[in-house]
Amino acid sequence: MKFSSKYMPLDEVKKIKEEVLKREKPRREDYEIAYNIYREIKRKIEKGLKENNVEGEVVMVGSIAKDTWLKGDRDLDIFVLFDPSLGKDFIEKEGFEIIKKYAPKPFEEQYAEHPYIRAEIKGFEVDIVPCFKVDDPSKIISAVDRTPFHTRYVLDHIKEQQKDEVRVLKRFLKGIEAYGAEIKIEGFSGYLAELLILNYSTFENCLMEVTKWRPWKIVIDIEGYWNPKEAIRKFKSPLIVIDPVDPNRNAAAAVSLQKLSEFISAARFFLKRPTIKMFYPPDIGKISREEIEHILKERETDIIIVSFKPPRLPPDILWGQLKRSLKAIRKLLEIWDFKIIDAYTWSNDRDKAFFAFELERVELPIMKKHVGPPIVKEENEEMFIRKYISNEKVLAGPRIEGSRWVVFIKRKHKHAKELLLKRIWEAGVSKDIMQALKGSMEVLVNQEVSKLLIDEEYSKALARFISKIPRWLLAVHEGEGRCT
Repeated sequence: MKFSSKYMPLDEVKKIKEEVLKREKPRREDYEIAYNIYREIKRKIEKGLKENNVEGEVVMVGSIAKDTWLKGDRDLDIFVLFDPSLGKDFIEKEGFEIIKKYAPKPFEEQYAEHPYIRAEIKGFEVDIVPCFKVDDPSKIISAVDRTPFHTRYVLDHIKEQQKDEVRVLKRFLKGIEAYGAEIKIEGFSGYLAELLILNYSTFENCLMEVTKWRPWKIVIDIEGYWNPKEAIRKFKSPLIVIDPVDPNRNAAAAVSLQKLSEFISAARFFLKRPTIKMFYPPDIGKISREEIEHILKERETDIIIVSFKPPRLPPDILWGQLKRSLKAIRKLLEIWDFKIIDAYTWSNDRDKAFFAFELERVELPIMKKHVGPPIVKEENEEMFIRKYISNEKVLAGPRIEGSRWVVFIKRKHKHAKELLLKRIWEAGVSKDIMQALKGSMEVLVNQEVSKLLIDEEYSKALARFISKIPRWLLAVHEGEGRCT
């Protein structure tokens, strides 16, 4: 594929790819550790299955099994495949008990669609997951049943040199913070990155094609299952990548319009100005009280932060609730006439979280215009006049403007902080978030936010909210951007 004249020569990209692979390709000893862990777990669980007279198969799946993993992503996925005739109850009870008994200790019990085991072993995060051994991916019983088919498909179709192309693409997606299908990221899964390389062959070809993508009009169908127009009508997604092992599944369903757009733009910038810093962008860093004061003065805006200790939930559930709650609180502020410039939520997934809003004004005038009925609605007009003609909340009016009655009344809540303290419970935030807010909520405005800056995690998160510039763009325009 020839590069457009507006992009840098291909040699520049190849040099960067080589450097990325030097940093990211696992070493021989990494493979040895991973496979030794797998073999030992496989041996013990197979022994447990035999002792309990249960048929099952222990297999490795995921990026390590496909050899598309990055040196720093030490996620080892081991699946225990049971016969579907045993049923879901068996997996959640007897099958899981066998896994627990023979799994390496210590471990944590995790829960997605059904329970699984997570253990830290020699620097690897090992997940041991029960699932069903189905013959057809379209007949899966639980969502994870499809994963072994994904592993098999990639292994059957990927060329040896393409494994490194996947590694480079994954690192690029990490650099632009678009890697990961979890709700926190809403980006590209590892499997999706593999499919993109299977479709486009190389990292640079992939990026070149990505620059031409148009959201809501992209259909990638490696196996040719669908007519593109029909796929667009069915899946209704900004990016459609038909899963080769299941034609009724969009492998890119998790990708948000935001992350898709960032990928398209980042691909363009990288091809115009190739730099390894796009793969390893600079940190936004921390922010000081003085910087916050200066920025707010310069912008003539206000910020308000709702900080709290988040509930102990699996990350996907937590982030789903955080994002829904952010929308609910934003709507509450807007209903009460506060104009929001930006809204943001953050958590370290453990003990810190906040909702952040930048407002045109955190305090509004006490007087508010309230528009009443048109004069042609005689009955409504009479009710309106009776209600407001001698109401103590009325500051002026009522009077007619054009063809409608209006009155000027006192606001119930002129300050956003007061509103949130009194009415955040009415906003419709998620149940678990509500309980967390009741136990630990603190509402901070402007300079009050400085009390959070003592903590490095809070400071970095606030710096990103206030700077509003992606790290990858700083990498491309180093020295030109505003970095706190």
